[in-house]
Amino acid sequence: METKKRNRVATTQRIVNALEQILLDEGIQGISMNAIAEKAAVSKMLIYRYFGGLEGLLEYYIRRGQLVPHFTPAWLEQLQPVQPKDLAPFWSAHTIQLFRQFRQVRTARELLKLSVKEADSLAEVASRSLDAELTLLVNQLAFIKGVDHQAISAVIFGALSYLTIQAQLNRPVIGLDMRSEAGWQRIEESVRVIYHALSKLAAESSSVQLLSKPANRVVQEW
Repeated sequence: METKKRNRVATTQRIVNALEQILLDEGIQGISMNAIAEKAAVSKMLIYRYFGGLEGLLEYYIRRGQLVPHFTPAWLEQLQPVQPKDLAPFWSAHTIQLFRQFRQVRTARELLKLSVKEADSLAEVASRSLDAELTLLVNQLAFIKGVDHQAISAVIFGALSYLTIQAQLNRPVIGLDMRSEAGWQRIEESVRVIYHALSKLAAESSSVQLLSKPANRVVQEW
């Protein structure tokens, strides 16, 4: 039984690796059951049995925590800010790092572009799965009450997704060259300004509550 379990885990990883390699080499247009089965050296029926089809495999790939980070409760406890001024660098660092990955890693870019296509079953899976992952991330890292952090994050993440896609299409946005590092440095600095304003609101508003941890809490060893 243990050997069978190990074999399934190894085969699953081989199928996932095949999908990722095709995304990296050919983009989303290269994805098909035949191509994945051939590269993974498995039968199409095995992929159907493990994942239920191409859509199930794509959802599994997106939801495994490689594109959008997953945090355990223990990690979230360590990340929890002590005071409002800690929020701005915390939020901006995580947001900037997330979208740097989408810009720099082709597999992530391909899935982001796929998520905005119309009338496509894989696009529906990509959109739904990415949204679920981003929603979880936003809710986990909010650390604040009394402000609509979901709507604010939708504006920021939506804008950065659009900018990332436009960059891959080599199109400027409001005169900014989105293929240049200078253009993205300006975008990232704007993200920091926005989050600084939000953390200032948390510090000054009587209706906003920071879900902070005690300053004297000992950080656990990992």
